[in-house]
Amino acid sequence: MSAFWITLNFVLVLLALYLTVHLYQRIRLLQQKGSGQSAQEAQQLLAEHIEAVRLENEQFLAEVRGLLAKQAIEIEKASTSKRTEKMNAQVKATEKKTEPEAVSGNHSFADTLNDQKEQLHKAVKSKPPLSSVSGTEIPENEWMPPIDNVKDQVEESPFLHAMKLKEKGYSTTEIAKEMNRGKGEIELLLKLHGKV
Repeated sequence: MSAFWITLNFVLVLLALYLTVHLYQRIRLLQQKGSGQSAQEAQQLLAEHIEAVRLENEQFLAEVRGLLAKQAIEIEKASTSKRTEKMNAQVKATEKKTEPEAVSGNHSFADTLNDQKEQLHKAVKSKPPLSSVSGTEIPENEWMPPIDNVKDQVEESPFLHAMKLKEKGYSTTEIAKEMNRGKGEIELLLKLHGKV
């Protein structure tokens, strides 16, 4: 009878050992699948985020181009109106000068033209030509941004802003409203934070 119990005990120990090895192998396979899926999920999230950023950049560039085109048109209109005002002022000035001269007879028409020509040469000489580093002249109608009005700004990244709001206890919908972004984009940012 003791031989039966010893044999049964040996069989049970072998069965337990087999089940332990089998479960260990299953657990390793599940862990490998899980890590592969999380890496694949992270890559997918990153690809979606990159696509969203690309679309946002294209939209921003289109808006900037539109604003630059508007500003160029406004500058062109302003410069043409200034030119016409200057021309009208010069015509009026020459008319006023020629009337007294015609009456007095002291200056001839040629003297008036010579005076205006000298004034024009003085104005051209007093203005230094705009030139770039290479020495080529920049056309007058080319728009240059006003350097005095440029101010540096430090902006917080959307990722950091979303994380700060999340730490304050805001929900995903509230964060999206606060940042003027889509709920999906905010969810993506928060999911990426968990993966990093």
